[in-house]
Amino acid sequence: MTYAILFIGILLFLGHVFSSLFEKTRLPDVLPLMILGILMGPVLQVVRPESFGEAGQIFTTLALIVVLFKSGLDFRILSLRGAVGQGLLLTTVCFVLMTAVIACLTEWTLGISQTYALIIGAIVADNSTAIITPMLAKLQVAKTTKTILFLEANLTGVYSIVLALALLSAASRGGTVSAGMLAADVAKSFGIGIAFALAAGFFWMGILNRVRRLENAISLTFAFVLLVYSVSGLIGGDGAIATLAFGVVAGNMRLIKRLWLPKLDYQRLLTLNGGEKAFFDEIEFIFKTLFFVYMGICIRLGRIDLLAIGLMLSLAKLIFRAPVVNYCVSTRITRTDCSVITAMCPNGLVSAVLAAMIASQLPEEGAVIQDVIYAVIFFSVVLSNLMSFGIEKGGLKWVGKALFYRHAEAPAAPAPQPAPQEPSSQA
Repeated sequence: MTYAILFIGILLFLGHVFSSLFEKTRLPDVLPLMILGILMGPVLQVVRPESFGEAGQIFTTLALIVVLFKSGLDFRILSLRGAVGQGLLLTTVCFVLMTAVIACLTEWTLGISQTYALIIGAIVADNSTAIITPMLAKLQVAKTTKTILFLEANLTGVYSIVLALALLSAASRGGTVSAGMLAADVAKSFGIGIAFALAAGFFWMGILNRVRRLENAISLTFAFVLLVYSVSGLIGGDGAIATLAFGVVAGNMRLIKRLWLPKLDYQRLLTLNGGEKAFFDEIEFIFKTLFFVYMGICIRLGRIDLLAIGLMLSLAKLIFRAPVVNYCVSTRITRTDCSVITAMCPNGLVSAVLAAMIASQLPEEGAVIQDVIYAVIFFSVVLSNLMSFGIEKGGLKWVGKALFYRHAEAPAAPAPQPAPQEPSSQA
């Protein structure tokens, strides 16, 4: 037990070190964490996935709850208003196309059912905001390009969670039920979960001012999030969707009050403050650090075929994304920025947690789905990082010229003007 606690402390310390290196070198902190897990698990066999037992499933569920709540908390409803044009078009077309293409490829290569193939497609179609943001900080791109990418990453996360959970709900019921009945059951569970989350959100935001007067009040919000997830499942709703919806309500309460509840008392319905949001940022960081190491431990290196399929899907995501960017993004966006938009599609924590959740609920097919998605996460992060580095160094201009012919070249930087010389003084 002492060594386990020591190990967790070292991992969290390394997580901060890798995160700092990410900001300076653009090397994603996900990669060293996964590699550390791979070394400890399948390579050196210091730890085995079976060693975690039920604790592994509990940890996965807690990570899912944190990811879902944070995804909802960070989602801004107002971003949809500015996304009526190219941002929303690119997000929706890319997600639908990626889901369909990945599903076809996995159904062909793995020989799995269409439902399971669509689950993989929905998860792989996601993009990670946490990985994209530091990469963009090192690249010179227009503000419009950054807005499009941030919007896409946030929306695809919601798309991926909703569709993957709906398909998982359908798959867990088996093939004896008709598609109509499955759709009705999913709509019912989602509807109950969302309705309960809305009621819970208004209740908690209404008493938040009183809660803050209590000792250790910040952790009470996290406890209430756990209650929302569990109670929603007990009453027949979907706990994951309820958690996501609760996060959206908590993160957008000011807008909800202003637009839809103008007659209610503004002082009674509050929103989370900076300290409370920082608390959830810390929790997400802890779970992210530990989960990606756990993910590396669970990877089965013996299945080279699944690793190869993961690499193929990562390449397919980039290849099929390029024409969508070419036609869905305004021609005012330069070729270089189009190359950046194409490269910024790595998978991250949302994909990893959804894969682990599916593996726990679908014992037979879930292990294969988990291995493939874990491989996609690893290779997609590597490929996105390599492409962004090549774009920054100017070595991929031929890619932009070949793929984004509808768009103009970036204007050349003006040559530096020599400094004016001061007249020499006469003695």
